[in-house]
Amino acid sequence: MSNYYFVIAALPPLELGLRPELSFKEVREMLRLNLSSSDFRQTSYLLGPIDLYNLRAFWLGLPLDDRGNYSDGKYLEEALLVREGLPSYVVDFLDRHESNQERLHNFSALFAELYRVEPPHWAPFLHTYFAREREIRLVLLALRAKELKRDIVRELQFENFDDSLVAHILAQKDAPEYVPPAEYEDLKALFVENKTDPYRLERALLKYRFEKIEDGEENHDFTINRILAYLARLLLVESISRLDLEWGKKKLEEIELL
Repeated sequence: MSNYYFVIAALPPLELGLRPELSFKEVREMLRLNLSSSDFRQTSYLLGPIDLYNLRAFWLGLPLDDRGNYSDGKYLEEALLVREGLPSYVVDFLDRHESNQERLHNFSALFAELYRVEPPHWAPFLHTYFAREREIRLVLLALRAKELKRDIVRELQFENFDDSLVAHILAQKDAPEYVPPAEYEDLKALFVENKTDPYRLERALLKYRFEKIEDGEENHDFTINRILAYLARLLLVESISRLDLEWGKKKLEEIELL
């Protein structure tokens, strides 16, 4: 694994609430020119969640996130048609569910697979990052299911019931509220505090994820792991900026309608 001291030193600092000096697309293009081909490929793996979001957006006729590997609608449409350039678990999903309606109905199966698959050529950061993202997703799923009085067994239908966290959630399926593992008590507190305000909750969750990455970033040396941690934080900084912009436009439209 190469040492990228000078590349990392050139990356501008990131701060939540401030527009980054370089966009994710600009940083990724810079990395394309300065990383080995195998290390640059790691940046594509990081975009798995955005790629799945774009699949769903494509089937719903919504705008795509331009930071993903499939940010062009025509390219994505062709990839879906010929089944090329897509992860094998996505191809299997497409073969199992032929209609867009059926694919959307079973869409959570794709996220279950995304977090279940761990290619051996992943950088160490990706293993840690995706394991944590999966756990955050499951804890939030359990909290939301309790809040909305949904059947938690049905919500977890695509997960491995032998997994320790899934089993922990299922053991509380009849309890009045879900108590997460100790390391996620702060996540539950965040959820409870912001659950009545979708904007505040989404912003708080983005900040939570940012800080979790930041807390572990000092443990990485000047390799692709530090770069991937930076990219993951940059995605979150941009997502907060986009959320603020979209929410601001929505509020302005509401005012104009008064």
